[in-house]
Amino acid sequence: MKNTRLFIMLGVFIFLTGIIILCSTVFTLNTVEIGWLSTTKVLSGKTDTEIIDSGEFKFGESVFLLKKDKYKQKLEKNNPYIKVLGLELKFPNQLKVTVSEREELYVVKVTNENSSSGFSYVYLDYDLKVLKITDTPVPANQQNPAIVTIDGLDYSVNDFEVGTLTNMPIGDTLKSIGYMLTSTGYTNTLYKALIKSIDVKYDINTTVNIATTYGLNLKLLKAEQKTSQKMLKALSVYEYYHNSHPEINAGDITVFEQNGNVVATGPKVD
Repeated sequence: MKNTRLFIMLGVFIFLTGIIILCSTVFTLNTVEIGWLSTTKVLSGKTDTEIIDSGEFKFGESVFLLKKDKYKQKLEKNNPYIKVLGLELKFPNQLKVTVSEREELYVVKVTNENSSSGFSYVYLDYDLKVLKITDTPVPANQQNPAIVTIDGLDYSVNDFEVGTLTNMPIGDTLKSIGYMLTSTGYTNTLYKALIKSIDVKYDINTTVNIATTYGLNLKLLKAEQKTSQKMLKALSVYEYYHNSHPEINAGDITVFEQNGNVVATGPKVD
């Protein structure tokens, strides 16, 4: 009986202590700070205060009841170029938001009946998040992202919304291509200097044709299968031509699967 009474009293004590803590102003959100893990280009003119305001944080809310996912979604939706890497609670009443600036990877050309040219251009990052949409044509000048055209899928500007992730059937393939570029050393600046455009023919045997500024084309056959391996092979063969045979600056490097192996063919070397 004494043990039962003790457990009840302990339970009541814990409950009351929890209520006091939740209601205490010491543990209510008072400060939000932004920590950057990248340099800024597009966001260079935006202040941390503006970013914090866009997150619509509820100051005075108990830090134990913070809905971090909700704040992350608001920050990323209201600031398309921001990627939230983490939200760290610093007791007793501070929240640190670690962010980086998203980098433009692709520009998808889509139809727009309200545009004078009939087209709009959707900027995507490595996660295929829509960063911005413009009606201004994007020239291939080694400074802009690669222009992506998709044959076999009908997309209009109404299928995309700034600040949201796209959900295209070819999405995983485009992500894999971007990942392999990064992992092989083609950072944002080098990637833009390398790739001029990407043409996708989407069907049961999807083909991706990547036009390089050097002149050679990287053609991935059945591109939705073993995309990463095929892109890696294409880049390695490209490097071979570029470094060992710079005189060959035209033709196709065709990558495909043969007997379970990823192989490639290219222009003839004399």
